[in-house]
Amino acid sequence: MALLLVRSLDGSARSGALDRAKHEGVVAGRLLGVDSLRAGVAGTLSASERQDMVRDFKIMASDGEVSGVSLVNGHGRVVVALDRGLVGRRLRSPLLTAALKGKSTAGEFDEGTVDIYSPVRAVGGQPVGALRVRMPSGAIDASVTGQTSPLYLILGLGLGTLCLGLGLVLREAKARMVQETTRKERQALSDALTGLPNRTLFNDLLEKALADCPRNKRVGVLLMDLDRFKEINDSLGHFNGDRVIERVGERLKIIVREGDTVARLGGDEFAMLLPNISDAEAATVAAKRVHKTLEEPFTAGGLALRVESSIGIALYPDHGDKAGKLMRAADVAMYASKKGHTGHAIYSPDQQHYSPARLGLVAQLDRAMAQSELVLHYQPKARFDNGAVDGAEALVRWQHPERGLLPPDEFIPVTEHTSMIRPVTIYLLEQALEQGMLWRRNGINLRLAVNLSPQILLDLELPREIEQMLNRVGAPADSLELEVTESAIIYDPRRAQIVLDGLSRMGLRIAIDDFGTGYSSLVSLKNLPVSTIKIDKSFVMAMNEDNNDAAIVKSTIQLGHNLGLEVVAEGVETPTAWARLAEMGCDVAQGFYLSRPLEGARFMSWLGAYEEMFSSGPRLSLPDPQLAGKPGRPPLRIARVE
Repeated sequence: MALLLVRSLDGSARSGALDRAKHEGVVAGRLLGVDSLRAGVAGTLSASERQDMVRDFKIMASDGEVSGVSLVNGHGRVVVALDRGLVGRRLRSPLLTAALKGKSTAGEFDEGTVDIYSPVRAVGGQPVGALRVRMPSGAIDASVTGQTSPLYLILGLGLGTLCLGLGLVLREAKARMVQETTRKERQALSDALTGLPNRTLFNDLLEKALADCPRNKRVGVLLMDLDRFKEINDSLGHFNGDRVIERVGERLKIIVREGDTVARLGGDEFAMLLPNISDAEAATVAAKRVHKTLEEPFTAGGLALRVESSIGIALYPDHGDKAGKLMRAADVAMYASKKGHTGHAIYSPDQQHYSPARLGLVAQLDRAMAQSELVLHYQPKARFDNGAVDGAEALVRWQHPERGLLPPDEFIPVTEHTSMIRPVTIYLLEQALEQGMLWRRNGINLRLAVNLSPQILLDLELPREIEQMLNRVGAPADSLELEVTESAIIYDPRRAQIVLDGLSRMGLRIAIDDFGTGYSSLVSLKNLPVSTIKIDKSFVMAMNEDNNDAAIVKSTIQLGHNLGLEVVAEGVETPTAWARLAEMGCDVAQGFYLSRPLEGARFMSWLGAYEEMFSSGPRLSLPDPQLAGKPGRPPLRIARVE
């Protein structure tokens, strides 16, 4: 009877240890984040996100209780792993098969190791992959030994002592399991880096706050994102970036009221829950406290760093009656705040420029580029002195299979706040260069201008990548003009200077777009390798009605010429505007008076018709003899090709 009892207890202890191992695997999956695991299984993680996941794997294995972590897709193939040698390998195991059917499993893999598989589920609940955690079986063996060793001694004292000892062991095991379960649950609901509540716990607390909110009160949600935090990670490394995140969390915990909650949702995103507030002003006061506490510089990597934030505010029941709606409203307001550089913003329906629907378009950009849905339209530029067209601006459009032709305002502003802006910009640059070379082979030499977003302007690898692109396409450097805004330069003037100097040394032309709307115009013109300034269309279109705007336009033209720069006027829409700008000595016109942006074939048709009005053959960049000695003559109007 004693032998049977020993065997039974040994098997029970081992089974319990494996069950605990399965539970730890489930908890590990929660800690890593369901959204990240889904993205990893689907293969949509960016390189930096993949590195972050591998870093999280290393953290899991740092205490020695875990020897390996792998993410497996629905075909059993490893897509991310702590051991890079496993990536791409196909696993075959009954435990994996059970996990892909939705069941958490654990079992001995071979002598010395135990594998735990936890299913990764899609939004609908269907398993799409699995997380494998490998542990040394010594932990299982130690657990079994720790629970059964006292029993062997008790058996020698008799069946009566055995029964008493068995009861004590079972009670102790249960208490340990309850304690361990409580600890794991606490970890699953807390952010590992800051100790703050995570997204799951924050959502639960928000649901409870909405349910308990009195009729005459509000519940405030503040969603906060650190501005340009990626630059800290890129410049100082993720270790120092993590230190900044920790210290931001510490400061936020200090400023919240009793009963409020501050949480870290992931990355550099934090949230605050303000239950039972009176109105929007109370939420605004909380946002101002956040800005105030971040004013003092943070120290990381031996440097004093200024950290700023963009905060979106949403209120219950004004902006939503459910937790999900409030979070989406706060997210929209946060993007509006970031775009407008206002520090914080309260949700308003007119901010839907940053709505979840537009955010969802970003996820489709990979497919759009693969299927050539992103197309370029071209708007011509003509010289005031002779009417000749010598360039065009390349402007992106999205030929969406369901929503039709989308203008850039529908997707570019949101894309600029994601990692997708870089591949999209590189894709469009290459498209413009290839189109320009195709025209050159047919004897049409036009310089094409392409806009650079602020994020791309700070990419130190950009000059090298564009140089490789020019060599690959076979295009001369002076066939490309890059347009940057003043607001893009002020994000990080030193880094922008390095990038623009590198581009200029290659022979590319640099233009400052929307000139006059930024904050450092003269500094930009003095220090940067600029060849062109483009007067913002808001001044040009209003100069006939507003003398102040006309004075700004005239002064800008004179300033540009005194510095040896070419001046382009945007928004030229009438013959009157053309004539007045020509009198002021402006160099180049761009606007609807010439043409709206046209796709490639239509642009060529327009160009042919335009040139036919001046000469019998194409003379795109040379003065027309008919116009010699007649500076400022507007081009003849032609039938629009639209």
